[in-house]
Amino acid sequence: MSLKKLKPKKNINLRQLTTLEIGGRAEYFFVVRDNFELSKLLKEIGSQFYILGNGSNLLIKDGLIKKPVVKLIDKFELIKPKGNLLEVGSSTLLSFLVKYCINNCLGGIENLAGIPATVGGMLSSAASSFGVSIFNYLEMVEVMDKFGNINMIKKDKINYSYRRSGLEDKIIIKGFFKFSKNNKEIKKKIQNIIKKRITLQDFSFPSCGSVFKNPVSAVAGALIEQAGLKGKRKGDIKISDKHANFILNVGKGSYCQADYLIKQIKDLIYQREGIVLEEEVKRWN
Repeated sequence: MSLKKLKPKKNINLRQLTTLEIGGRAEYFFVVRDNFELSKLLKEIGSQFYILGNGSNLLIKDGLIKKPVVKLIDKFELIKPKGNLLEVGSSTLLSFLVKYCINNCLGGIENLAGIPATVGGMLSSAASSFGVSIFNYLEMVEVMDKFGNINMIKKDKINYSYRRSGLEDKIIIKGFFKFSKNNKEIKKKIQNIIKKRITLQDFSFPSCGSVFKNPVSAVAGALIEQAGLKGKRKGDIKISDKHANFILNVGKGSYCQADYLIKQIKDLIYQREGIVLEEEVKRWN
């Protein structure tokens, strides 16, 4: 079956769907509402596609994106108790999960508050913040493979590590979490984390969050700052004056401008320190 017969949206502007506000247009953009639709779609489009969450930590090339882009909505957005666990759909925004935890006095999520991502996106990248990983509270995850088959995987069977989930070849459907109950201080803790995030990170312009992973025994932002790269810019893309591991879109920046700055950072840090910085940001080409 041709992609056109599957009735996708066409030529969708991806710039508007990313936190960095960079990106071209999706030739085929599919909105999927439940597991049945997703399984059916995968059997038609094959294994080469992109899943779009909240568009954070993402750098998309300019021009036409020919791989199909899939957006999960409706049945993939849920939060509900499941026995002693909390079942959370992959398209649920972290901010919604944080509010639920506040309202129900569930502790554990505090250090992750303020990350502009979906729960599925955070699981797929093994997101962590201020020493806490989303995997700390994960018990199991429901996934679909690229052939449309659904499986449940317990955390102890997932080979995850720093910024690597071990689920990269799967589509995350749901996560099942175990948070501490009757935590009366969670709201205050979250407010303190948000204040800390605002103090340390740069929210003055669109960004994709941290661009590089921290190398062993070093901090990427500190290495970039020590190299004198704060404030360096290419066109409308600028390395933050506040947090050197952030690049900002201060106008109508392009993929090529961002790519140029990222390469400049990598080259200089390697020359100075002999360290090869690894990108945390995901790229769509």
